[in-house]
Amino acid sequence: MWQGRPGGSGLRWSADHSHQRAHGWRYRRDAGRRDAAMNPIGERVLERCKRLGSEDAEVYLSRGTEFTVRVYNGAIESLVSAESRGIGLRTFREHRVGFSYTSETEADALDGLVDDALLNGRYNHADAANVLPVTQAADPLAGLASPALSRVEPQRKIEFALEMERRATSLDPRVRRVSNAVYSDGTGEVEIVNSRGLQASFARTVAYGVLETIAEQDSEMQSGFAFTHGRDMEELDLAGVVQEAVENAAGLLGARPVKTATVPVVLHPHAAAMILGVLANSFSADAVIKRRSLLAGKLGEQVAAGIVTITDDARLPEGLASRPFDGEGVPSRSNELIADGVLKGYLHNTYTAARTNGQSTGSAVRSYKSVPEVGVSNLVLKPGDISRDALLARVENGLHVSQLSGLNTVNPVSGEFSLGLTGHWIEHGRLTTPVKELTVAGNVIALLKKVVAVASDLRFMFAGGFCGSPTVLIEELPVGGL
Repeated sequence: MWQGRPGGSGLRWSADHSHQRAHGWRYRRDAGRRDAAMNPIGERVLERCKRLGSEDAEVYLSRGTEFTVRVYNGAIESLVSAESRGIGLRTFREHRVGFSYTSETEADALDGLVDDALLNGRYNHADAANVLPVTQAADPLAGLASPALSRVEPQRKIEFALEMERRATSLDPRVRRVSNAVYSDGTGEVEIVNSRGLQASFARTVAYGVLETIAEQDSEMQSGFAFTHGRDMEELDLAGVVQEAVENAAGLLGARPVKTATVPVVLHPHAAAMILGVLANSFSADAVIKRRSLLAGKLGEQVAAGIVTITDDARLPEGLASRPFDGEGVPSRSNELIADGVLKGYLHNTYTAARTNGQSTGSAVRSYKSVPEVGVSNLVLKPGDISRDALLARVENGLHVSQLSGLNTVNPVSGEFSLGLTGHWIEHGRLTTPVKELTVAGNVIALLKKVVAVASDLRFMFAGGFCGSPTVLIEELPVGGL
C-alpha cells in the first residue's frame, strides 16, 4: 500500500555534520514527524521499488562511529576508530519478503539494492504475517545524544583509559596489575522510511569505561570488575570505577571454600543483572513460537515470587538502549513482562504479532545488515524500597555473590543451570570472610520464585541487553562447597 510522501523543505545539518550532507545522508532528529522532505536515498529506493512492482517497501538507513581503546601496562594495547554506514531494504510482494543491504550510496548501488531484494523475495515462502506495521508517530525522547561527545579529542579518550589503570595500581598496594582497562564510545543515527508514509529518525550516543583489576597477596590472585557509563565522557565516574574495581579485587583476597550448605543467598546487582540477561531471550515471542523459550506456554502463570516485577522499557531516561521507536518504526514503550510474579506478556515485532493475532510491543531490533528480529532494550528488575544494608540485615548466616561463572551453560529452554560462585559469607547482616570455589545448581524459574527481597540500589550492565537490577535476596539455595 503506497502513500504519497509529505511535502516540505529539505533539512539542513549544522556545520558539525556537513560531511554527512556531502555523502547524501540527511537525518531528521524528530522521531515520527511526517512533515519534512524525505531522505533522497530513501525516496529514490522507494520509487524504484514501486516502479518494479513491490507492493510495500521499507528503507532502513544507519550510520555510526565507534572509538575503543584498550590499554595495558601504561601503553595502548589496541585501538579501534571506525565509521560505518549502510542501507537495508525490505520489499513485500504477495506476502513474500525480499531483503538486501549495501554500504554504498551511488545510483548503481541503490538500483542493485532494489533489484537484489526483489529477486530474493521471489524465492522466499509466502506468509500472511509478512506485513509492514501501521504507521504511528513516535513521541520524541530527549537526552539520547550528547553533542559534547563529538568534540572530545581521541587523546583525551586514551588518557581516560590510562588514568583508570594508573589510579588502580596506586590506590592499594595489593593491586599491582590491571587485566583490562577500556574506554569506548559510539554514536549512532537511524532513519526509517517506508511506502506507508513513515519517516522517523533519531540519534544516540553512548560512552563507557570498563576496569578489571588483579589483587595479589603471597601466591593468591583475585580479580575485580567495575563499569561506568553515560551519554558522553563527562558522565563517566572515573574515581568511582577505580575505587570499586580495586575494592572488589582486594576484598576477595584470602577467599576460601566453605562447607556445603543450604543458606540464604544475596546477589550483587551485577550478578542479578547477568541472570536477568540469561532470561532476556525467553521473553521473545519469536523464541516462544519456536519453543525455544523457558517461558513458552506460561502466560498468566506465576513464574516468580510476588515481589518480582520485570519490565523492558525502551524509553527509560538512563537506559543506554533507549529509543523513540524500534527497528521497524513502531513507537517504543515500557512493556511489563512479569508483574507481581505473573507472566503478563512477551515481546513482539510486527511479524510475531501478526503470527499470534497480537500487537507489536515496539521490540524489533536490527542493523542495516539484517531483517528485524525481536529483542530487549532496557530490561529491568523493579527496585524495592529498602536499602542494600537493610536487605543484608535480614540475613543472619548466608552468602553474598559478587561473581558468577558458567552462565553460558544455562539451558535456554529448560532453564537448568550449574554456576560457579565467588563472594563473601554473611554473618549477622555483614559481609565477612571472602569465599570461592562454590557451586549452585537449579532452575531459573525456581530461583525467581525464591526471591524474598529486592533492594533499591538499581545498577545496569551489558548482559544480553542493557540489564538493570538491584541487590536481590534469595530465600535459600543449596550451595556446594567442601
